[in-house]
Amino acid sequence: MEREVGEGWRPWAAVPRIAAGAISVPVVVGFVALGAAVIVIRSLRDVARGTWSLVPPWRAGAREEERPGSRAA
Repeated sequence: MEREVGEGWRPWAAVPRIAAGAISVPVVVGFVALGAAVIVIRSLRDVARGTWSLVPPWRAGAREEERPGSRAA
């Protein structure tokens, strides 16, 4: 039995696959970078919220001192 080989390997047949690979790499890298940015931004937001939750007691004390008729006067 003979195998039908066809026309053989044509270099131009590989061009679409190479082009698709060249396009898909930046797309995948972009999605990974976007995901990393989202994680970093959410982490920074959580840290800022935690820090800001400690600040209001200090600000509330300062407001009481500024009011006329407060205990500090």
